Amino acid sequence: MHPPAPAREPLRVGRLLWGIALLLAAPVFAIWMAVTGLLSALAAASITVDASGAVPPLISAGQTLLSAFAFWAMFVSAGAGLVVLILLGVQSIQAARRPPVVSPGATFGSVLWAWGLAIPFATGIGALIGMLFRATAESIGTDLSLDAGPGTGINDDDAVHGLITGGAWLLVAVVGLSLAVILTVRYVRARRQSKNYASGRSTG
Repeated sequence: MHPPAPAREPLRVGRLLWGIALLLAAPVFAIWMAVTGLLSALAAASITVDASGAVPPLISAGQTLLSAFAFWAMFVSAGAGLVVLILLGVQSIQAARRPPVVSPGATFGSVLWAWGLAIPFATGIGALIGMLFRATAESIGTDLSLDAGPGTGINDDDAVHGLITGGAWLLVAVVGLSLAVILTVRYVRARRQSKNYASGRSTG
């Protein structure tokens, strides 16, 4: 007489749909980051292209920060976001058939979300904040142009936009990196403890 087959866990539709949404969002996010980075690179290049005199330090800092943001968005964040979202989507789809597990420590999913916040998502948040405060950057840039005097030809609003976008990006990245390091250390420790416990039971 064969033992009865174990009952399959009911399908959790929410986790399944969430996983599919993450998989679909992965290429969209990568394309958005690449386009945002390209536009930021063009804006950074145009800041001092027509400058007739010395560039103020604040404007130079905005250009440098916007250039760094553009490079990071086009290459690092686009690629990292694609990989992280695909991994999270696959994990969520696989978990749709598994029983919910309450883990006291960090899980692989939480570690992935933390590293996602530290690298690609921080760049995306910076880009969103830059879009929301674009009008504010243009207003501040206009005031800076008036203070610099007529005929300078410096595109100050792009520099202020770079300061806002890059500042938000770096702030979120620092928070995400701190969380990622903490959760990674906890996850590695939990894995080691579980392996040591399993090896102790097998030898005991």
